[in-house]
Amino acid sequence: MKNSELTYKEIYGQPASFQAINDTLEDIYKVLDEVFAEEYDELIFTGCGTSLYLAQAAAHAFGTCTKIPAKGMCCSELYYFPETYVGNGKKVLVLPITRKSYTTEVRMAIDKVRTFEGVKTLAITCDPDSAKYNDYMILSPETAEDSVIMTRSFTSMIYLSAILAFYAGGKKEKIEEMKNYASQSEEFLKATDELAKKLVAEHPELNLFITLGQGIYYGIANECMNKMKEMSLSNSEAYYTLEYRHGPMSLVDDKTLIILLGHEDTVDGDAKLLTQMKEYGAVTLAIGNTASKDFKDADYTLDMGYGYDSLQNAAMIGFIGQMMGYYLAELKGLNADTPRHLSQAIVIK
Repeated sequence: MKNSELTYKEIYGQPASFQAINDTLEDIYKVLDEVFAEEYDELIFTGCGTSLYLAQAAAHAFGTCTKIPAKGMCCSELYYFPETYVGNGKKVLVLPITRKSYTTEVRMAIDKVRTFEGVKTLAITCDPDSAKYNDYMILSPETAEDSVIMTRSFTSMIYLSAILAFYAGGKKEKIEEMKNYASQSEEFLKATDELAKKLVAEHPELNLFITLGQGIYYGIANECMNKMKEMSLSNSEAYYTLEYRHGPMSLVDDKTLIILLGHEDTVDGDAKLLTQMKEYGAVTLAIGNTASKDFKDADYTLDMGYGYDSLQNAAMIGFIGQMMGYYLAELKGLNADTPRHLSQAIVIK
C-alpha cells in the first residue's frame, strides 16, 4: 500500500456517509422529538481535537436555527470548570461529539457534568458505546475509519449536526433540499481534489497555510488547519476572517497560502481582506457559492453551485483541508495514514 492510500480512500467514502444519514432520517427525528420535548436554557457542544471544531460549527448551526443560546468548547474546560457552565438551576443540554467513546477527556467531562442537576446529554457520535454514558445518542452511520486521520467521521457529523439543527429549529424543508447531497458532494470532492493537486504542484514553495472563515465556517477552518498539520506536518493556522488583520497578517509573504471559506453573508469584507493579503504577496484561494464572481482577485477559486446556504455547504467546504493535507504529505514523502505521535483516540492512563 502506498503512502496515504487508506486516508485517500476514506476521503472518497464521504458521499456514502452522507447518503447513509439521509437513509436514517426518521430514526434521527424520533430521538430529537424525545430530546426536545423538554426546553433548555442553553446547549453546550463539546469535543476534543477535530471534535472540538465540530462542536464549534454545530453550536453556530443550532444557535442560528433554534435561537437557543449555544456554545462549543473543549472537554477539558468543561471538566475542570463545570460550575462556570452548568448548575445554578439552569437546564442545559450537553452534546458530546466523538468518533470514539473512550477518549479520556470526553468521558471525564460527561461523567462530571451529569452530576449536576438540570443537565441532560445527547451524544453525536460514530461509536454506539456512547449510549452507555449519555441520556440520548444519535449515531452517524457508515463512518468506520481505519486511518488515524478523521475525514468522513468529521464531515458526516457536520452534516448530521446541520440536519439536527434544521429539524430542531423547524426548518425541515432545508433537509429536504439536501436529498441529492451524496452525488453533489462526490462531484465537489473531485473538483476539490483536482484544485488542491494543481495548487500544490504549482506552488511547492509554500510553507505557511492559513484558513479563514466566519460563522459555521470558523469551526471548519480550524479543521482544515488541523488536517494540514496532522497529515503533512505543515505550519497551518485558522482564524475568523476579519480577525486575521489583528496581528497574524504580519507573517504573510510570498510563501503563504490564504484559503478563504466564503460565507454568503460576509462577501464584501472577505473580498477586501483577500485582496489585501494578495498585495502582501500571498497566494490566495477562495471557495464559495459564487467565489469566481465574488473574489475576482483570488489566484484560485472554486464555486459551490448547488444553491445551498452556509449551514448546508459546511460538510463539503472543508474537503479542501483534507485534500491539501494529502497533497502536501505527498510532496514531503509523508504517510498521512500514520501521522506522527497520533492515534485514533487519546487515552490517558
